[in-house]
Amino acid sequence: MKLWSILYLFLTVSGIASCAGEIPGHSGIYAVIRGGSVDRVEAAAKLPYIDGFTLYLGVRALVPEKSVYDWSRVDRVIKAARDNGKKVNLGFLPGRWVPDWFYAEGVQKFRWIHETDLVDPGRHDAAAPVPWDPKLLELLGEICREAGERYAGDPAVVSVQVTGPALANGLETNFNVRPAEAEAVGYTPEKLISAWQTMFDATAAAFPNQRLSWCIHDMFPNGRDAKPGRAIRDWAYRKYGSRLHLLACYLTHEPWFRRGNQAVDIWAERNAEIPAGLQLINIYAIRKYTPEQLEQALRTGIREGADYLEIFIEELSDPACAAAVEKVRNDWKGMQK
Repeated sequence: MKLWSILYLFLTVSGIASCAGEIPGHSGIYAVIRGGSVDRVEAAAKLPYIDGFTLYLGVRALVPEKSVYDWSRVDRVIKAARDNGKKVNLGFLPGRWVPDWFYAEGVQKFRWIHETDLVDPGRHDAAAPVPWDPKLLELLGEICREAGERYAGDPAVVSVQVTGPALANGLETNFNVRPAEAEAVGYTPEKLISAWQTMFDATAAAFPNQRLSWCIHDMFPNGRDAKPGRAIRDWAYRKYGSRLHLLACYLTHEPWFRRGNQAVDIWAERNAEIPAGLQLINIYAIRKYTPEQLEQALRTGIREGADYLEIFIEELSDPACAAAVEKVRNDWKGMQK
């Protein structure tokens, strides 16, 4: 009897240790908050069909001057989430959103014509750091460490976005410029891959208790190219295992979003082992898509195997779109029982 008691105690303690060592994941529907939409967080946090928030805050808003941090927006989002039993994915975005003092510190600047018809549509002259610039990676590593000291121990923060070596938003792993522009700045796939690996390591070290969310993409100067994204994805999974959380930021109701399309395959093909989520490609309420199309997009993401979905918080300002989100979330909960 005593032997069985000892064995039971050993198995119980081992099980607890195993559970304690497992980093929890995110699930359900998260609302994306950008710097200008933080004021919406308290109301959204009370909605039962919103499971958490992804905060995308530009580096210039977080660190407007060298060594001067403004944590107020981050604190506000985390508090609203914690007070309402929600979770948070943190993302600090460089790219076009770095402050001028980065360049004063010696970061190389890259200029190009940025044109998009997606979130924040338009065509304009743009500037961002060269993605593999060593000084850029050094400064971003310092910001990771500062943020980790403040938030890595907070159980409401379930994951952190690996960001850095990307032009437009500092988020997606692409280099979507003309071949001549890429050649002029010295682009090689190896440089970009190495830069992302550097930021993975910096983020993982600063946030040892969180998942590492990372946004895969396949748009490069030579066109659609799956090799860089797959190389980074597979390296990150070998090194960090289940801490890696794969994200694609182009979920849509349009029929091209399906397996067999390379942009979807690089996200979906290892879903059996790598947790993976999806973000809507656009703000449906602002672009005047129908609530039915929003619902269709979310259901497509679930069908393709997403473990969580990101909508922009602006969707919740449109009652019909909010109702579509709620309907999908409630149905999803029923499927998971």
